Amino acid sequence: MTDRYAVVWARTATEPIKMGHLVATDREMRFSYTPEFLERQEVAGLSLLLPPTLWQTRPFIHQATEILPLLPRLMALIPGKNVNNIQRRIYTGLLAKRPHPPAPGFETEWELLMLTGHNGIGHIDVFQDDRAALEFYGTKPESRKRIGSRSELWHFLKDQTHQESSNEALDILRLIGPTPSVGGQIPKLLVSIPDKNKWDGSVAAPGVRQVDGVPHTDVVMKIEDPQYQGITALEALCLEVHREWGLEVPRHWRASIDGLSVLAVERFDRTKDGNALPMESFFSVYATGQQQVRTTTDAEVEQLGSMILKLSEIVDIDAAQARAEVYRRFVLALLTGNGDLHLENLAFLGGPKNVRLAPVFDPAPMRAWDRHDLLSALPFYIDAKRGLAYSLARVGESFGLTNHGAMEILQNLMKMTKAYPERVLALKDVPEDTRKKLAARVKTLRAKLNAKS
Repeated sequence: MTDRYAVVWARTATEPIKMGHLVATDREMRFSYTPEFLERQEVAGLSLLLPPTLWQTRPFIHQATEILPLLPRLMALIPGKNVNNIQRRIYTGLLAKRPHPPAPGFETEWELLMLTGHNGIGHIDVFQDDRAALEFYGTKPESRKRIGSRSELWHFLKDQTHQESSNEALDILRLIGPTPSVGGQIPKLLVSIPDKNKWDGSVAAPGVRQVDGVPHTDVVMKIEDPQYQGITALEALCLEVHREWGLEVPRHWRASIDGLSVLAVERFDRTKDGNALPMESFFSVYATGQQQVRTTTDAEVEQLGSMILKLSEIVDIDAAQARAEVYRRFVLALLTGNGDLHLENLAFLGGPKNVRLAPVFDPAPMRAWDRHDLLSALPFYIDAKRGLAYSLARVGESFGLTNHGAMEILQNLMKMTKAYPERVLALKDVPEDTRKKLAARVKTLRAKLNAKS
């Protein structure tokens, strides 16, 4: 296959800067930093495992696979293959209309990267060439991204969540722009909304700081899919539960617009001024370091503590604090019925010199639905004889905690979430059957944790 070329740029607080070059085929991808970027030591590189200070001008080679034809950090800039991903559905439809459509696999993913690989999550942008990059950066967000009438947008989104065709797809796509939406079980888009206590459903494009004098903030907007009715209310509850425990949780807003239930979660990869912050998922870091890792569940929970510890050897992160918090999030996920805590639902925020865990995101309790009734997406060892509580304390030891310390965290979280099943049952905008299933499954888990070994 002919080599394909692209350029990688980075957004900084002062100006965009060219980071490096990409050369890719269906067999491998090569990336190398530019000498100019290496002089900017304060700017984070392509991945936490590829720090410019250590990598210098040596090319990094990623062996392509069917699942990961490109480096995981770059795959994150492409709309995911989930059937609910609105942007992928539209963009692949546009690619199919070309005189010579790209073949499935690498060719399609590459063309999607060229179309959508900029202005997404994090600070990295990918373009076909430098001219495309300069043209993009030279256009102000207000003139590039202003979204039209609300009714047009919400009508379009309602069609898309029901997977119906819409003649407005291309027009809406121009308004939303190339920003790739993140994956998950419900449709998501990156937009900005008025920075107020209550949200009326009006939106603008990502990066817009104000509209008619009203300050705006960037959010991930989640649109409730009919097959997951009640998920936005349940996720909002879980965000509050995590906040009550003292974990860092982004602001969020709920609204019901034209029959759609929507949850807007403030983006934490942007500063108040709209500057981009580096952000990389656990999956990207793990799969970059171990190329046999291919999916978001290709790790045991006990391995995450070791991954953070090894990462601390090349980046500035408080490993003890990060390991303890990931353990807390894991236990809290179990106690709230979130069996979908996988490697893409945990992330690092910041560059090598100031990296930390990203705030809590996507804590939806997916066990409310039979098809997702899984204790944990990431496997961990359960000692059948000594019980679940004993097993979770042993998991805590893999995160650097003492057995007593891990058990204390578990007991405190058990007390804090005691009323959680009743809070679920009280959510009137969640179907009764869904509420009852989630509450019952959480109560069953709690009974196992209370059982004596």
